[in-house]
Amino acid sequence: MVRLKSRYVLFEILYPPAELKDEDFRRMEDVMMGYHRRTANYNDINSRAIIGEIRRVLQYNFGDLGSGKLNSLLHLKYFSNSTSTGIIRCHREDLSLLLITLALVNRIGDTDGIIINTVKVSGTIKKLEQFAIKRNNTFINALRRFQMKAKSLNDLDAQANIYQQELNHIELDDDDNE
Repeated sequence: MVRLKSRYVLFEILYPPAELKDEDFRRMEDVMMGYHRRTANYNDINSRAIIGEIRRVLQYNFGDLGSGKLNSLLHLKYFSNSTSTGIIRCHREDLSLLLITLALVNRIGDTDGIIINTVKVSGTIKKLEQFAIKRNNTFINALRRFQMKAKSLNDLDAQANIYQQELNHIELDDDDNE
């Protein structure tokens, strides 16, 4: 007997801002910080809503054949609202259909304008979890560096303001003006 071979897909839900301004996103770090956020609507975005929306988009775009083909082994193994990250299992032959469907999803529940970004595909859930942990650690370190840069820039601005105020309070002698 042949066993069913499945693939696991690590994905993240991104929330782009309603209006994009070029000056807000000059560096890649700014884009990452602007698009990632915690899922605010816990009632709207959950495992059941994600699978329901994937099935709806699949039925709408690929009809009964695509829906019947992918739904046979489709299962959401993990989803975290705090990181907006999840893992979906599908049949090995239906992987391309799932990736296309994830790219076509643009709303879940009442939340419009989302992007489902496929991060990695693996044959085992263990390797996918290890990759997700490593990726999250890298992301957290980037966030800390970003916050440290912002803090150091704020500190420098505060020091510059203090020096400027001190310079304004110094009275110049007539000899200094010459």
